[in-house]
Amino acid sequence: MTVQAMRSAVIAIRAGAFDATPAASDAESSASAAWPGVAARSAVEFSGPAVIVLAGHPGVGASTVALAVSEALAGRWRVQLVEYADPHRSGLGAASDSELGVDADGWRRGRRGAVNLARLAEARASMGDLPLPPNDGDDGPGGDRLFVLDIGCPVSSTLTDSGWLNALVSTAELVVVTRMTVPGVRQTEHILTALGTPAVLATVGSGRWPGVVAASCGPTLRAARAAGRAVNVPTVGRLEIDGLTADPLPKPVAAAGKALAALLSPNQPVLTGLSVTPPDEGS
Repeated sequence: MTVQAMRSAVIAIRAGAFDATPAASDAESSASAAWPGVAARSAVEFSGPAVIVLAGHPGVGASTVALAVSEALAGRWRVQLVEYADPHRSGLGAASDSELGVDADGWRRGRRGAVNLARLAEARASMGDLPLPPNDGDDGPGGDRLFVLDIGCPVSSTLTDSGWLNALVSTAELVVVTRMTVPGVRQTEHILTALGTPAVLATVGSGRWPGVVAASCGPTLRAARAAGRAVNVPTVGRLEIDGLTADPLPKPVAAAGKALAALLSPNQPVLTGLSVTPPDEGS
């Protein structure tokens, strides 16, 4: 028996799962098939506040923004930063200051200061059926755990195919990341329109909007800027070249994370009794 199998057996025994073996629901079976190595859980197990970070277009640096926001919120919450990119596309692969290995559910765990990190240990078999975030058990006194979900790209198919995530978008706090370029803001406008709910914008680039870029903004993006829900995230040469490492974030990026966090109020409960439900006891 492998170590992972032994761990799974111990977890099952503690949960009393050895008493009966209920049949998996269709949704659980579908998720397991689409995501080998990542255990399916019911949506009712995931409750609490959440922040979703979405890339307005590829290559925008959403993982950097997600990390900056996570570190800024870690002073008020016990933050779990969860990245959904395939391992070969991970922006957080070198961001941990301590690696904790792969857990029994197929999540590669790590820590970075006060932030817990989790990223997929295996490439996803399909763009949909995203697994629920890893379950760390008790939220602690006051239920102070906060999930920051780094969804990555492509956003449109991910939101369409993943029922629980699509439902979560209507209640979670949203951060959409865009670069201040004409193609970038045009693609981001499409994402904002599809979301249909207010979002905080992280605009990557110089502090000033080029005139042609500002003129290319659609109505949803212009409304977000007018409402003061846009924060500039400056580009830093070290990050552009090296990517994220275990080193501290550059001060301008960390400051942008704090400014974004100040616009968020992730206090609402989410994902209670949504699409994926556990099987009846004794079934």
